[in-house]
Order: sequence, then structure tokens, then C-alpha cells
Amino acid sequence: MKIFILDGYVDEPAHFGVPPYISAYPRYIAGIAMMTGFEVIYDTIDGVRAHGLKDADILVTVGGVTVPGNYIGGLPLTTGEAEQIANNFIGTKKILIGSMAYYDVDRSGGVMARPKAFAGYDLSLWNGYEKTLYELFKGKKWMSGRYELVKEASKAGCEIIKHHPNFPDIMCEIELGMGCEKMPHCTFCTEPLWGRFVSRPPEDIIEEIGALYKNGARHFRLGRISNIFAYMSKGKPDPFAIETLYEGIRKVAVDLKTLHTDNANPGYIFSYMEASKKIAEIIASKNTPGDILSMGVESFDPKVVSSNNLKIGKNQLMDVVRMINHVGAERVNGVPKLLPGINLLYGLTGESRKTYYLNFRALMDILEEGLMVRRVNIRKVMVFPDTPLFDSLNGKSPKIDEKMYLHYKSLVRNSFDHEMLKRVFPVGTILRDVIIEINDKNLSYGRQMGTYPILVGIPKIILPRTHVDCIVVDHGQRSLTALPIPLKINSASYELLKWVPNFGRSTLAKIIINRPFDSLNDMIEKTGCEVPDWMNGMIEFER
Repeated sequence: MKIFILDGYVDEPAHFGVPPYISAYPRYIAGIAMMTGFEVIYDTIDGVRAHGLKDADILVTVGGVTVPGNYIGGLPLTTGEAEQIANNFIGTKKILIGSMAYYDVDRSGGVMARPKAFAGYDLSLWNGYEKTLYELFKGKKWMSGRYELVKEASKAGCEIIKHHPNFPDIMCEIELGMGCEKMPHCTFCTEPLWGRFVSRPPEDIIEEIGALYKNGARHFRLGRISNIFAYMSKGKPDPFAIETLYEGIRKVAVDLKTLHTDNANPGYIFSYMEASKKIAEIIASKNTPGDILSMGVESFDPKVVSSNNLKIGKNQLMDVVRMINHVGAERVNGVPKLLPGINLLYGLTGESRKTYYLNFRALMDILEEGLMVRRVNIRKVMVFPDTPLFDSLNGKSPKIDEKMYLHYKSLVRNSFDHEMLKRVFPVGTILRDVIIEINDKNLSYGRQMGTYPILVGIPKIILPRTHVDCIVVDHGQRSLTALPIPLKINSASYELLKWVPNFGRSTLAKIIINRPFDSLNDMIEKTGCEVPDWMNGMIEFER
């Protein structure tokens, strides 16, 4: 019998699966199906949109967004599409897995998630779906724990990555654990709904990554955990466990290209600063450049922090940012190894107009101190049933001052983000292996593989999926402008050359008229142009 796994992409607080990412959901589901004797067919929602459904006996649809976001690599499955797919599929059983199985919610913030029952599906699952699927497919109970099943399924199902449309340029989201160690929990978060905080054994993770590596995976993110600094902890951080994990990964995936992580609790880091510094040092020494510790600060307003059981105040957060900068600011190929990322959230209890100012002022203090933050996410809260925030709002949507939200978001993007990008990616930074994703007019946009990779705009049409090395020449609010290297002066377009610093209109006219050139000296003699020192060695003069 055949099982069709439709990957509708997921975006959860600690679990991402929008291309170029592939989440653990379809890989685990495929593994369970293979373990129980089924033939597996895998496709993404973008594939189904383009080519239609696959024929199979059983349909398993994966989908659900519990974090608001904007996406470049793919568009997550909508609830309307999920219903239509169920109606169109001809088979014996239809199963829906993920947050979409329980909630009807769109991809924007500032909304209340509503319980949803999909009539077209025979079974809707989320938490604990693995054991339920096994028992359904096998016809008998799984007698051990969840992680014993995940250990086997994660290895058995890893071969489906070859059928992902982005393969081999895919980032495998790896589960380190589930739940949240923080008590009391933040009022808005859905992560505690998964149950108590639990870590997955390092040897199981290492075996899964080894199996993925043998199947062609080269990019990995250690995610699915609310706080990597609490991995394998028993009350306090365990640097030895982190070191064991990273060293083991490096042994089974010797030539990996990306090893990044995701979430970190800044309050936990501050509470155990000495041990956390050791963990940060291990991560920075074993990872690949461009890694980010995504920290859910949510708000710098003391009233909001107190009302929502948030993690940390401004002064303590500054100490954490300083520590991570001290440990991770070293550049490899021009890019810092490990930097903090900050999440800010609006629509929480206790929020006022003052909250916006306090958040902006705290970010500017970070900037003015000369510290580095890789990115700031500004979002509106999504409110889910069974969270304290849902109860405090009595089931009503959160109140957000839209004018203040847009005004301060614009201030952050212009005053903070733009200047911070210039600090993190100064002009002349070389970005290796940028993968082109889309074209728009005369521009190509791409990103490196990584956790929250920076968007790079190149003023030239380049085929999607092409890998390009490029050099940064300008900065936007949340993106960079870069030129492909080597820069071929004799054939490059005017639109491309005008981005070279010091190439004004008159210089460009001289270059266009006098080329081809034999060398850099030949070009300088004939045009009198000045080339920045950092571009030496980046230019080719082939005829």
C-alpha cells in the first residue's frame, strides 16, 4: 500500500519547515510508514499546486503556522487548501497532522486562533502523533516511549529528503527536545502545550544526522527545542552534553556545510552566566559562520515583562548580548560566527504606548554601545486556546495600537536595522554560496543556507538555484546589495557596474567606451577610475 505525505510546511516557535527547510514531521511520518511496510510518496504543497495530488491509498497532510511570518522559499498550506485537498483525494484514509489539525488561523499576527474540525479528514493529530500513526499503520501498540520510536523513524525516513524540490540545498530541522524548562511559562507561548521539558539523547541525534548525511544532507539546524542552553540539563546547564553533541555531529558529518542552532532563553543564560558562556564557546567553536541565538525577549517594558511572565529585563539582557558578542563576534570569511537575535512581540497584557518607546530605546542602547545583533523580529502575537493569554483576553483578539506599531516598526528598521546591518556585514564582506531563489525585474534575490539568512539582492538576472559568491556593496533595512564575484568588467552591464563604489556616471561612461581592458592597471590608465582596495582580486578582465 502507498502513503502520500503532503508537506504543507510548518512554522512553530521552535520548529520550522518552510523551504529551504524541511521539518521533522514528514521525515518522522515517512519513517513510521516505512517501518510498518508502506511505500512512501512525498511532495510539498508547492509541488501539489503545480502538478496536483499523487495517487495513494492513504493521505497524510502536514501543516500549521503558529508564528506569524513572511516567506520567500515557499507559501505554507492554507486551511482552505487543506479542505480542498481532502475533498479531491481518492483513497481509503485521510490524516491531517500539525497545528492546523486543531486550529484555524492565518499567517498574520494579532489574531485569535479558533478551534477547527476538518470534516474531510478521518483523523486529526498533533501532539503525540507518532505513536498514534504507528499503531494505526501497524495494527498494534508501540510499547516503548516516544523518543524510542523517533530514534528509529528519524533514520528510516531520512531518504525522503532526496524528493524535496530544493534538494540538496535543504536545511534539515533537527529535534533536540520538546517543551519549555521555564516556569512559570510565558503567557502566550504554545510550546508548553507539548508537555514537560524533555531532551532527546545526543546519540540518537548524532545517528539521525549521520543517516541524513549519507543521504546527501549537508545543512543542519539544531532546533525543536525552546532553549538549547537547557539541553540535557537537570536544573542547570550541561556544557558536557552540548560538547558531546557537537563533536559527535562533526564526526558523522565531516564535510557538512551548515551547522546552526535556533532558540535560546536569555533569562536562563543570565541566571547561569558562567556555564552558559562555556556552552556559547562550544557552539561558536563547532558551528559554521552566521549562526544566530534566537532570543524571545518579547518586550523591554517592565510592566509587560511582569504581566506575561517574560524571561528577562533590559539590563540583564544587555549582559547576555555582551557575553555572546565576546564569544561569537569572531569573523570567518568575513561573517561573525555567533550573534544574538531578538524577538519583540506586541499585543501582550500590560502594553501601552510607552512600551513602544522602551523597546526602541533598548535597541538603540545596544547599537550605541557598539554591540552586534544579527536581526530583530517584530511581530504581533497569535493567541491560542489553552494559554494564559487566551484566558486573560476572554477569547477576544488582542488590542494592538496599529499606528504605534507601524510607526515604531519603521523607526527600528530605519534607525536600528540599517545601521546594524552595516556593522554586521560591512561593505566588502564576501558572502559565499548565496543560492538564488527569485528574480524580480533586473534583480536576483538569494540567501545563504542558515538560520535566518540575510536576503541578498544582486542587480543581475541569475537563474534560480544557482550558487553565487558575492561581495557586499550596500545595505537596506533587512537586506543587502551585493555584486557577483569575480566581477567581469569587460562584460558586466551598466546596471551592475553602477553599484561599484567610486564608479560615478562619468567613470562608468569611460569604462563602457574604453573596454575591453587587459588588466586593472590598463583600466585605471584609460579611465582614471579608483577601485576600493577591498575589490583588488575580485575583478576579472577576460575578453
